[in-house]
Amino acid sequence: MKVSVILPCYNGARYLSECLESVLAQTMTDLEVIVIDDGSKDKSAEIAEKYARADSRIQVLKQENRGVSAARNVGLDHASGEWVTFVDCDDRLPPDALEVLLASASADVVTAAHETFDETGKTEVVWPQSRWWAGKREKMQRAAALRLIEGDSVLNIMCGKLIRRTLIEREHLRLMEGVSMSEDALFNLEAVLAGNGICYVNRVVYQYRTHAQSATGRQTGSIFDAHRPWLCAMRDMLERRGLMEYYYAPFFDSAVLHLYKDGGVRYVQKAYMEKVEPMMDLKNPDTKKMTAYGRLLLRLRHRYAAVYPFFWVLQTAGRKLNEAAAALRADRERPRQ
Repeated sequence: MKVSVILPCYNGARYLSECLESVLAQTMTDLEVIVIDDGSKDKSAEIAEKYARADSRIQVLKQENRGVSAARNVGLDHASGEWVTFVDCDDRLPPDALEVLLASASADVVTAAHETFDETGKTEVVWPQSRWWAGKREKMQRAAALRLIEGDSVLNIMCGKLIRRTLIEREHLRLMEGVSMSEDALFNLEAVLAGNGICYVNRVVYQYRTHAQSATGRQTGSIFDAHRPWLCAMRDMLERRGLMEYYYAPFFDSAVLHLYKDGGVRYVQKAYMEKVEPMMDLKNPDTKKMTAYGRLLLRLRHRYAAVYPFFWVLQTAGRKLNEAAAALRADRERPRQ
């Protein structure tokens, strides 16, 4: 089955050859590589075109600088494979990455572990932070959606996944331009919610380069304000799909958690009414679709700041227990190299 590899590039000349070599060296050879030069000012386009002349599987598209989401969307517009995967121009694929993913493609979304590396040679394998991948298909799908709303180091990133292209086109899935933080997680969440399941491969299929120029390294200022466009876009998407009531509680908790990261319990009490409460207003909610916890939060939302310390104690205890359980499982569930 053909895989479309979508590879956006902006001023990536330093690493682009290494990245393309890793893609072209895949043991699964039925692929197309769509390089989108996002208005680079270096020799990125020249390097990509050189590879395209040598390998007919590569096509190079150019656009004015509009950002990585716009570049990925252009790639989606031109993709023709049964499956789509995304690769960033400074990262690498292990030689059998696509073969491993395809061998386990029993759902519309396939994901796996990844590895980070830096210029010093330091590497670290990143695996799921909870057992969302355990259980039957429907349970796994809901658990994955919850983790995407809350945040998960494996599920959030755009790369290291296969997504069935018929799902992408049927649901008109595209990245939201203008959302510069967690846009990956938003796209992945909608794919999981709209698709026919998700499956997990306990193998490293992606090598993610960490350096000072990475997006995560540039984040400054308020965590909540940086993630506000993502939170608003996620709320709009859940409402559009008729799922806001069902996921009201985890969305609520996620918004509050991002506020908490800015200044702790006192800051939540100070800023909640201004920043979070307006997001939580539902017009004519169908409370039958909500969990008991969701209904409680809906009733308490005007007074939530006052009672937040109680919820904080419960949530902190829950996170600590989950972290302890994950630490106990770490060696047993470590991804195979």
